[in-house]
Parts: sequence; C-alpha cells; structure tokens
Amino acid sequence: MMKCVAAVMAFVMLGTGAPSKPDSSSAAPALAKSYAQFGFDALRELAAMRPDGNIFISPTSIAVALAMTSNGANGTTRDAILATLHSDPQSFDTFNAANRALVEQMGTTTAVQLSMANALWLQQGFPVNPSFNQVLQADYSAQAENLDFRNPGATQTINSWVAKHTNDRIPKLLDQISPATVVILTNAIAFKGKWTLPFDPKETQSHNFKTPTGARDIPMMKHNAKYGYASANGLEAIRLPYTDGTFAMYVVLPQDAARMQSFLQQLTPDIFTNLVTSLQTREGTIELPRFTIKYEASLNTILAKLGMGIAFSNGANFKGINETKPLAISEVRHASFLSVDEEGTEAAAATSVGIRALAMRVEPPPFHMVVDHPFFVAIRDESNGQILFTGTIAEPVN
Repeated sequence: MMKCVAAVMAFVMLGTGAPSKPDSSSAAPALAKSYAQFGFDALRELAAMRPDGNIFISPTSIAVALAMTSNGANGTTRDAILATLHSDPQSFDTFNAANRALVEQMGTTTAVQLSMANALWLQQGFPVNPSFNQVLQADYSAQAENLDFRNPGATQTINSWVAKHTNDRIPKLLDQISPATVVILTNAIAFKGKWTLPFDPKETQSHNFKTPTGARDIPMMKHNAKYGYASANGLEAIRLPYTDGTFAMYVVLPQDAARMQSFLQQLTPDIFTNLVTSLQTREGTIELPRFTIKYEASLNTILAKLGMGIAFSNGANFKGINETKPLAISEVRHASFLSVDEEGTEAAAATSVGIRALAMRVEPPPFHMVVDHPFFVAIRDESNGQILFTGTIAEPVN
C-alpha cells in the first residue's frame, strides 16, 4: 500500500510586524541548518527524558510553527524563541523570507508528494493587530478564520482541517479548547514517496529485535543492492532514497545503548552532514523492520530548557497580537505517527500550543547491515539539507 509522511502543529499564537520581502536565496541553507540544529536539540532532550522509548518528531513543522509564534512576540520573548531556533534576531525580515521560500518549496517538488499548509484561527471578538494577519498570510500563506472557541464545534472544525492536511493520519489534534484561548495557529506538512529500491514483500521474514524491555519477533524487510553505506566508530549508516533520490531516509545503527547516547549528545548539523558525505556506494544487504509507531509528548519542559522559558512565563511579551492584554504560552503538545513498509514511508505529527491571556577507489567488500536493535532515523530533503523528520526507534511495533 502506498505510504505518506505527514506532520502537523497547532499553535495558539500572537501578533507581528509588517511583512517584508528580502531575497531568501542565501538564507535558505542557513534556515535548514538552524532548523536541523533545533531538531537535534529537541530530540536529544526528549531522548534524555525517555531513553528506552520511541521518539519521532518533525523539526521542520515545529520550527515553522515557532517561527510564526515569533512574529507575535516582542523583545526578549522573540529573542528567546529565535535563539531556540538558532536564528539571528537581527535578521528577522530575512528569517521570515526564508520561511516563505520553505513554505512555497513544499508545493513545487515533483519527485515526491510534499506540501505544507498553515491556518490562523481567531476567537470571535478578540482584536488582533492587522500586521500579524498580514505577515502570516504573506510569508506563511496562513489564512485567518474567526471561530467561537467556546463552541465545541470549533474544536471539530480545526481537527477536520488538521485531518485534511495530514491525509487523515492525525484525525484529532485537539480534545477541547481552553476558555482562555484567543488565537490558534495550525501548520501541517505532508510527504508521500516510494523507495527508489523497494523491498520485495516475499523477502520479509520474522526476525528477533532486541528492545530495551526484551527481545521480540517483528517483520524484517530485506534487500540487496548498491546503497550509500558507512561503518566506523561503533556506527553503521545507510541512505535509503525515495523515487529519484531527491529525498532520502537515513538510518544510523549504533552498536549499543551507550553509543546511541554518545551519538545523540554529539549530533549537530555539521556532524550529520559529514556522516552523509562519508557514505560510499557499495553492494550490500539491508534488513530493516517493517513497523508502525505512535508517539506523543509535552514539549513545555524541553522548549523551556532550550531557551524559551520566558514565553511560558508571566514575563512573556506577545504584544504583537494585542498591545493591552498580557499573553503567554500555556502548553505545547506533540503527537506523531510513523509507518515503514516495503513500498515506502508514512508519518504524521501534530502539535498544539495554547496561549493563555497573560575519486576512484577499490570496491570494499559487501556489507550486511541488520537493524535488530534501537536505531536513529532521519528523513532529509537532499536539495537543501532540511531535516523533515528525525527520531530514535527502540520498539518497532507492526
């Protein structure tokens, strides 16, 4: 069955300054690197909180949603959000322009199906700065709609939008909307692609996978071909391309739990890029679990630890949306889904943020990589280095 990848974030947000249109061509690579660093930071913190469980997030989706949030923040609150995203607060116009280019790019690829959608939901009667709407529409293609958040139907309206833009993989993002909510902003990213080298279902067999809680039998896919592969310093790594190779999944297999921990602790965009460039095309066999997982977590703690604490506090400054009413983020939640099978990959993620009013070489020998214990995974846009999804899989469940 054809698979897809999707991620969605929902945010109760704030206002912004007037939109600007600087050239974003030179800023796009910097944005990809910044968002990758944020994603690795978040993954590291989440892994520390849950070292023996599955973790799967969409750095791009979370980062774009936080970028929109930053347009509603002023002063040290904006600086804190941008610092968390590893972005320069002195180049805010360029930052928005680079995000605009990212949003536009999502709908232009032909190698795979990739799209991003944003929307702004406003509590009826709550005044927001017009410039906030303008910049979100101009730079993030987010259309505004008024809702009565006190009406249960508003929750269903937003959930229906989320489901539509995630191919129904996130059918319900919000259980309810707090009476204190004044603005909700949603972002969805969806990816659908087939392996360049699909696995033959006839080769899939039950295999023992060593989880942190004990061994279990799971379906293991198998394929022999030429792949980008490397093995060094207690790590095996492989590149599994989609369609024409414009997008790829990278699987990194540490030899044990200690090596996984050290890998995550040292992981940066530069290190990941070095890993990518170190892969050599060679003949070999890959055995990879066919699995489906679901993941959810509150992001308040890790975002505060990464530098955004002020945005959750009474000292938050979100005057970009309303200059008279003090506002602050109340909760950020994230949920995701990942499925990998013989034909392709499917994933989905959802986040809600509430705002309360306050050269030639000798061919190496064939390899045989067996992914039969916890492993790292990342899905990357090869054209710009954007990390769309990343995570660690400790207990693949079919």
